[in-house]
Amino acid sequence: MTFLHASLLLGGLLGLVPVIIHMLGRRQPKAIVFPAIRFVRQTAIQAQRGWSIKRWLLLALRVLLLGILALAIASPRVQSSMFATYLMIGVVGLLALLATAVAFSAIGSRKSSLTIGISSLLAILLWLIGGGWLGMAATTGQSVPLPSASGPICAAVVLDTSPSMGYQYHNETRLAAAKEMATWLMDRLPIGSQIAIVNSDTGVRLNQDRISANRLLDRTIVEGRATNLVQRISASIDVLRKSDLERREIYVLTDLSAGAWRDADSSDIAAKLARDESGKGIVGENVLVQLIDVSVPVTEIRNWSLNQFKLSQQTATPGGQVTLAGEIQSAPGSGTEQMTVELVSEAMDRALVERDGKLVLPTTTVVERQLFEVPDGGSVPFKLTWKDLSEGTNHAMLRITRPDPLEIDNVVYLSVDARTQGQTLVIAEDRRDGQSVCGAIDPEAQAEQNASATEGTSSDPAVAAKFRESMFKLDTPSQLETLDLARFSSMVIYNPVLISADAVDRVDNWVAQGGGLLIVMGSGMDSAEAMMNSPIAKLLPGVVKRISRRALSDRSMSLAPATKSHPIWDLRDIFGGSIEEIPWVNYAIFRHWDIEDLAPEAGVLMRFTGSEQPALIEQPRKQGRILTMTVPYPEPASHASDEVWSELYQDWPGFALFQGCVRYLAAWNKQQLNYYVDEPAILDNNVTQFPQVYKLFNPILEEIRTESSEETLVYSFTRYPGQYRLRGLRPQGPVVRGFSVNLNRDESSLERILPGTLDRALGKDQYRIAKERDEVQSSLGEGRYGRDLAPFLLLVFVMMIMAEQTMSSRFYASSKKGAA
Repeated sequence: MTFLHASLLLGGLLGLVPVIIHMLGRRQPKAIVFPAIRFVRQTAIQAQRGWSIKRWLLLALRVLLLGILALAIASPRVQSSMFATYLMIGVVGLLALLATAVAFSAIGSRKSSLTIGISSLLAILLWLIGGGWLGMAATTGQSVPLPSASGPICAAVVLDTSPSMGYQYHNETRLAAAKEMATWLMDRLPIGSQIAIVNSDTGVRLNQDRISANRLLDRTIVEGRATNLVQRISASIDVLRKSDLERREIYVLTDLSAGAWRDADSSDIAAKLARDESGKGIVGENVLVQLIDVSVPVTEIRNWSLNQFKLSQQTATPGGQVTLAGEIQSAPGSGTEQMTVELVSEAMDRALVERDGKLVLPTTTVVERQLFEVPDGGSVPFKLTWKDLSEGTNHAMLRITRPDPLEIDNVVYLSVDARTQGQTLVIAEDRRDGQSVCGAIDPEAQAEQNASATEGTSSDPAVAAKFRESMFKLDTPSQLETLDLARFSSMVIYNPVLISADAVDRVDNWVAQGGGLLIVMGSGMDSAEAMMNSPIAKLLPGVVKRISRRALSDRSMSLAPATKSHPIWDLRDIFGGSIEEIPWVNYAIFRHWDIEDLAPEAGVLMRFTGSEQPALIEQPRKQGRILTMTVPYPEPASHASDEVWSELYQDWPGFALFQGCVRYLAAWNKQQLNYYVDEPAILDNNVTQFPQVYKLFNPILEEIRTESSEETLVYSFTRYPGQYRLRGLRPQGPVVRGFSVNLNRDESSLERILPGTLDRALGKDQYRIAKERDEVQSSLGEGRYGRDLAPFLLLVFVMMIMAEQTMSSRFYASSKKGAA
């Protein structure tokens, strides 16, 4: 307990005035001997004893009145957490006074010994309880800092910049409301105060310049991830404790969303603000933590968002397409509404034009639009197609057209790189099989090569050059140990037979670094044991069990898609329509390999009807992937007429399936163009092909110079959702690249913190919370100076005046009656 005006406690000396008056007012009576009234005198002596006790009680009451008045004027204050304790101590003290008065009254009235003993024992017990409780509260309770009310303050304004702070309520975002409240708080800081605006995790810096603080406050914007308020508050405490100013305060402006307090259980703030073990002081002495709630009432929250978003692939061929799938999610209480989702693509900008020092954004076009009815608290799936991709880095935006209070989760940003398909390496032991595979990959080039061979002009240099520059390179398994695999974007190993372990290891490493491999299993090996004992087994997705065979008259087995959604099926220029519309049942399967016990990461794309055995399997391998076909296409050239594997080679579906696999693997690479907030963006940047220095424009159009190493370009400050654009220069002209950064939907959750979270994060009774300005002002006053006990002491003072008046009137009336 402390006092706002401790010097006024000297007024308690006025309690001696009634004692002095009492002593001076006593007159010694004259002794007159009158034997006839000795019995009357004996009665008067007994009455005098009672009056004497009552006079001393009345005197004690008057002294106590003046003492309480002096105590109330001195304005005693206690911590809010100790207020109830001191109030109960006061109640116990009043009961102790009452018990004491009863005990003395019983003594003066010559009551029975039992009555006197009980009342005296009760009074002593209450005084012991009250005194012990008061001593314990004074020694263990926190003291209230009472610096000068007009002295400067070292203040830290901690702002929650989580995505949820972008929620609009009454035409104002929560962050705008927090900034307005922060301005109001800073306007009330005394001259000479130190201010720190904590709006990021980069550090806390005190500044006495109010203009700089306002400028930093104005630049504060909503970020793409949930703020770590525990970290920001802890850092603020460390900085404020180094200040020479006596008053230190932290204002935390937040909407109390759960994501911002995710580190509550590992918080060290409670230890920094708690009393040290010796009890001699407070570790975080004079640091006041004031939380200001700027949230929206839970019953008034309305929100729709795009969730569970998936992009079929991040790379494609020019003129190709990708599929975008996801769902529209409605928050409970938002009601059933009709929502439109549209895909908006940017025009290809190959120069990134600047005008007046600012980047000119490309024009946009709506590619596709769909209308949905979203139920209250439910979700609706959607699927859109982004067609006709231009060569280069394509940017687009998927959005809900209807605005809602939280717009940051209504948008998904996309980047897809469309590049010309790289060269495919074809490995086949039989050159005839290799030529069939090459014909399936690039029919025109293979047709010219075959025509030249038929006409006897295969040695024509022009024809040979065109053949070498086509989409494929044909080689034998023995060449795998010496070829530079980095030159190829994809590889086909057809009917593997004689491949060494070293060659398999090289292929495995090439796949792990982002390569795409297609393994076509054929008749090169005659048993599952031979297949599993060969080095090629290392590249297979499971355990080879057997070769299943059917008579050529048995047409009961065919292919069937195992999944309806895959980038291979999106190649409409090959398949001509949906994968389910292809009449696979018309093309019988007579022989195929059985693979079981698939690796956990492997996925089945096509199956054989009837047996449910996998026909086409996809297996990711680090940054690359392997496709395995358990039925060969094209048909092996070496098998006999009665050893036909399937009828796929007879018509276009088999050709479409094979070419779709090759084109998918050729377009696939390790290059990632879509990231989440705070994920470092890593782009391949071979300086022999790309610039080493780029000018980067982030979503808020800040211009940043960035430089790459010899192989990669790394940019880590992906704090804001949106498109990031890169422009560099080469002798041939400007080079434009880019990538997209999106919000992780868990970071924008509007879920409120659970009860007890703040106690775990900040320590129980070590923080204050308010919402409106008058509440904030009152809360700060109580936090700075504690709860004032003066009103309660004045109430006790009035009650004691009434008791004194009642007691004195009865006492003097009795005295006059006795005198009469």
